[in-house]
Amino acid sequence: MAEQLYESLFLSCFTSFEVFIEDAFLRLLTTAGNANATPRMQVKSPIVARELVIGPGKKYVDWCPYERTIERANLFFRGGRPFTNVPSVKQDLINKAQVVRHAIAHRSRYSQERFERVVIGTTSLAPRERRPGGFLSGIASTSPLRTRYEVYIDEVVGVARIISGE
Repeated sequence: MAEQLYESLFLSCFTSFEVFIEDAFLRLLTTAGNANATPRMQVKSPIVARELVIGPGKKYVDWCPYERTIERANLFFRGGRPFTNVPSVKQDLINKAQVVRHAIAHRSRYSQERFERVVIGTTSLAPRERRPGGFLSGIASTSPLRTRYEVYIDEVVGVARIISGE
């Protein structure tokens, strides 16, 4: 039961993070820019900005793996900032978080094998921790005591702060 709770919380948080990226991207594109972001063009309409970013006939855009956000940011913002301000270590963590998210949401053999390969790798874990819920509820550090869920969510929040210019 606790593992399902961790999975649900993680899925909700990561989905909110993806929505945050899109909202921030569109907001920055429809404003004159600021110290952290200079759009290559100014788009006044949020509807037009969304169509430009998402593309004709599409209903959504994938922001992860984070490289997709970087590619898109480099097209629409000078230097890709603020999205390129995210250090590569944090980008890697976001990419791993996306793998965890897919393993929770899809439960396919492919997503589970990818979770094992990309997230767990050669780390020696108890069998319970080799599944997404058990992995997230497992202890990442003892001083202070933190679960892997807490570590991932703290990092996601940190990336959001970088994008926001905080």
